Amino acid sequence: MPLRPPTEAALNELAADLYLDLTDDELEVFTELAEQRLDSYETVMSYDLLPRLGGTERRERSSGYRPSSDEDPYNAWMSRCYVGGDEGDLEGWEVAIKDNICVAGVELTCGSQVVEGYVPDRDATVVTRLLEAGADIVGKTNMDDMAMTRTGHSAFGPIRNPHDEDHLAGGSSGGSAVAVVTGEVDAAIGSDQGGSVRIPAALCGIVGHKPTYGLVPYTGCIGIEHAIDHPGPMGPDVESVARVLSAIAGSNERDLRAHAPVPVERYEESLDGDVSSLSIGVLEEGFDRPGSDDAVLETVHEAIDTLDDAGASVEETSVPMHADADAIHSVCTAEGLLDAMLGEGLGHGWKAWYNQSWIESFGKFRRAQADDFPAILKLLLLMGAYTNREYHSRYYAQGMNLAVELTTRYDEALETHDLLAMPTTVVTAPEHRPERDQFERLRTDDVVANTAPFNRTGHPGVSVPAGDVDGLPVGLMLVGSRFDDATVLNAARALEAERE
Repeated sequence: MPLRPPTEAALNELAADLYLDLTDDELEVFTELAEQRLDSYETVMSYDLLPRLGGTERRERSSGYRPSSDEDPYNAWMSRCYVGGDEGDLEGWEVAIKDNICVAGVELTCGSQVVEGYVPDRDATVVTRLLEAGADIVGKTNMDDMAMTRTGHSAFGPIRNPHDEDHLAGGSSGGSAVAVVTGEVDAAIGSDQGGSVRIPAALCGIVGHKPTYGLVPYTGCIGIEHAIDHPGPMGPDVESVARVLSAIAGSNERDLRAHAPVPVERYEESLDGDVSSLSIGVLEEGFDRPGSDDAVLETVHEAIDTLDDAGASVEETSVPMHADADAIHSVCTAEGLLDAMLGEGLGHGWKAWYNQSWIESFGKFRRAQADDFPAILKLLLLMGAYTNREYHSRYYAQGMNLAVELTTRYDEALETHDLLAMPTTVVTAPEHRPERDQFERLRTDDVVANTAPFNRTGHPGVSVPAGDVDGLPVGLMLVGSRFDDATVLNAARALEAERE
């Protein structure tokens, strides 16, 4: 579509939105100069970058279909598809992909009716790396609406917990967790912006790992805010998760395919289960949360005692700021989300490949159907717009500065201890109550208090099964120093081995 020159009326309207009061002379000159600058925009659009980024047509692909309720009793899948992998370490593995991660030629919905019908033309980097490692992509999994909640409420129906269909799977990567629990896949990819890998992993009884921020590229994934978006592996056991992490790790700030120099390793090779040299700090504030289920806390303590019995040094520790970390996360997320929304679902300023087809599609979708966004997204946008306009982002700036301070506090604790331990969530899977509307859920559902802080600070965290309460799984979260994902996973493997 050719770029039309702006009219004086259009520039005057834009100026008012920017708090500019243009004179008649300014308006005339700016209109003339704006038209002259259109050549630069046309030059930018004259380049065809698809050959530079590599094609997708060489792989065997099917565009997918939505499974029936008989085929998908827990509502875990948005589509079943097939993309064949190469030869590699994961050859023969079947992997599911959360439906906010691009698989070329397969519909992406983000669990939302607003963007239903969007079909990406490129694979996300994590998808490319899985295919190159030999894995086959066999479907896109259901998720909370726009990844905005953490309980399992998609716009396409609730995602049910396989351990008890009267309860939810958690989210927002609930469908990925269910696909693993039911054995339909060998592993799955989720995304974690406030706990969305670790929470459903805990509530469904599998292993879910949020990598160190920057270890795994988010290119081709649809997130909430660049500062907190993490893709991560989910699997039935620690080794599966470690093997997938080995395949997808390696940052790529500037290029879709090239790995930038962040420290990576073969994580499965570090799983000796020896924790005799590890010091584990049991985070006091991670247990002292409003609404905690005492039985969940006791189960997590018992799991930590198991690590103690296995030879780890275990002692209580305290990071008082952890109690306020969820509030910091909430304040920052409101304006961060606003920026991403105004940037047509991607935002600006990051050094990576921009999904142009998503930007164009999302821009049209949100202008036509914004009323269909979930209540929590609307609330965050309104809060972000309000504090931006009325208080000039001072709260966002303070929150982001506090996130730096929070990072320092955790780092100080991790100088004394190799790992921090706490419940992934302080409750079991929420009951599915269809009579509650999204506004009632908005007032009551909150399971991110322990997980969200580490999205802000970037520390790696794994949720590993710790036991169950009344037949519902409970997760232990282990958090380590940045880029020390191997230690986090090895401690999880030690607990897993002791419970086998």
